[in-house]
Amino acid sequence: MPVLSWSDFRRAAPEIAGVGRRLLHHPEHGEVAILATTARGDAPRVAPVCPVFTDQGMYVLASAATPKVAQLRRDPRYALHAQVGADDLEFQVSGRVRVVDSTAERSEVLAAVPFESFDREDPIFELLIGRALTVTWPSPGQPVKLRWVAA
Repeated sequence: MPVLSWSDFRRAAPEIAGVGRRLLHHPEHGEVAILATTARGDAPRVAPVCPVFTDQGMYVLASAATPKVAQLRRDPRYALHAQVGADDLEFQVSGRVRVVDSTAERSEVLAAVPFESFDREDPIFELLIGRALTVTWPSPGQPVKLRWVAA
């Protein structure tokens, strides 16, 4: 499956990316989302994360001691679902993660973290996007879905 960085996704699907940014980013304290990964044997796992945005990418920091780090290093597939917004607005993406090793990129991500509870040495993963979905509910029982898939 092809995947794009957040900035390329934002250009390819601006309406969907706008919903995602609104639900996943708060510049003063971060927002909680649910990250799905796979454990050994492909068992699904979910964990709360706070996505971090730079001009180029969307990232998650994860404590090195957490199971999600081992899971993402073994199998880079993920799905991320934002907390449901006002009027039941939904946003989710899926794709593959990329481990951020570059000192310059790590510094840029760490400078963008809007919360204090992290260790500067923790692994950082960029969330590369292959699929995205928003759901709005303009009237009960009639969802409007916008879907995007990387070409």
